Amino acid sequence: MHTSRLFVSLAGLTLLLAACSKPDAPAPTVSGEPPAKPTEAPAQPQGATAEGIKPLTQKKFGQPVTEAKTTALTDLTKEPTKFADQTVRTEGVVSSVCKSMGCWMEIADTSGKAHIKMAGHSFFVPRDASGHRAVIQGKVLAPEADKGVCGADDGCGQGGSAKMAQVNIEATGIEFLD
Repeated sequence: MHTSRLFVSLAGLTLLLAACSKPDAPAPTVSGEPPAKPTEAPAQPQGATAEGIKPLTQKKFGQPVTEAKTTALTDLTKEPTKFADQTVRTEGVVSSVCKSMGCWMEIADTSGKAHIKMAGHSFFVPRDASGHRAVIQGKVLAPEADKGVCGADDGCGQGGSAKMAQVNIEATGIEFLD
């Protein structure tokens, strides 16, 4: 009689130890039905970013973004002359950055791109900001007013496709959202 209790106790202890040694193993069920499979993927660690994108240590550059209304990049690229000389707030994913100083960057989507220059070279963005989402506040430049502002050595305006609609903005403030 003691032998059968000892055997049952040892069997229970063995199951308990086996379950503890595998933290991802499902708990044994009493009903004999297989355990339910998890329905959700594990949560991404807080602060993690998309693969291959380096987190930025600083998120705000230039003056604070104070414009409350966001103008869609699509609207700006469709009619840049409509917004010329107006201060706007827009946002998008950074597609390229000046590799020399960070004095310009571009945000793009399928409808077009915005070429962003830092107002008077008064601030610069990280040169590795590509892939990050950014909010930009600045003045939309008339197409003819944008000629020759940056030096030829920095590749200013050379990124992206020449066939895409483009708007040029002189930024007074930029905030990265991720």
